[in-house]
Amino acid sequence: MTHISITTEDGQDICATYFKPEKPTNKTVVIAGGVGLPQRFFFKFASWLATKGCDAYTFDYRGIALSKDKELTEFHAGYFEWTNYDFKGITSHIKSVHPENNNYLIGHSFGGNSLGMSTAYKCYDKFLFVGSQFGYYRNFPWYMQISILLGFGLFVGFITPLYGYFPSKLVGLGEPLPKQVAYDWRTLLLHKNSVLALAKDHNYYSEITQPTLMISIDDDNFAPKKAVDTLAEHVFVNAKVKRKHLEVKKLGIKKLGHNNFFRKKHEHLLWPIVSNWFQINTTTT
Repeated sequence: MTHISITTEDGQDICATYFKPEKPTNKTVVIAGGVGLPQRFFFKFASWLATKGCDAYTFDYRGIALSKDKELTEFHAGYFEWTNYDFKGITSHIKSVHPENNNYLIGHSFGGNSLGMSTAYKCYDKFLFVGSQFGYYRNFPWYMQISILLGFGLFVGFITPLYGYFPSKLVGLGEPLPKQVAYDWRTLLLHKNSVLALAKDHNYYSEITQPTLMISIDDDNFAPKKAVDTLAEHVFVNAKVKRKHLEVKKLGIKKLGHNNFFRKKHEHLLWPIVSNWFQINTTTT
């Protein structure tokens, strides 16, 4: 595991982490996490990918964890900067360092549903999303609709100007966020066009044609099946999408939720879905 610094096109340094395989199979996997989820959450999963022969990478968007090199109030960053500079930056890096490899993306939540907001998608051969959704709040159960309306309709707008950033840890939503990221997240949830409203003039979703596996989980309150289905059917309209819906009782586990797919304890139960999709079973763990 090696930390590396990547300078984006607009001059911001972001931190990525490289997991080097002992027996490379000419496959690179980038893991793009959800909003507020630091890259360290994916370290064990990325290490596992390396044992499968993949050149694996995690990264933090600017203003998050290892990519926070100044006060959060000084980051003028939203979804545009995260996708068109930060995600593009890690993508350009893997292209230059592993030019002969096949490139794969694993997107968790925002890391998947934001894919069409930049042209970086062109560099990847295949995608896998976990908990990536069309975030309009009416696609959620009624109790989540209330939480979203209160949290993002009222709380974000009230507290973010006071702090100069969104103190998301106060409400259990991960790392503190630059204020524009919080406002964009609010738009993602409250605007009927969700991520398409944010893409605006940088909407490349209809150009994405690569094979894409979208995974939903029946106890994931942040990405209910309806919201994932909507993303697949109405956003990634030309991609070769395959849907997989996981039911925790049938899996024999009590709880999975939005993030736990990537926890080490599910290595043998769930991670083979990833290795099978990307055909990276040639190296033993």
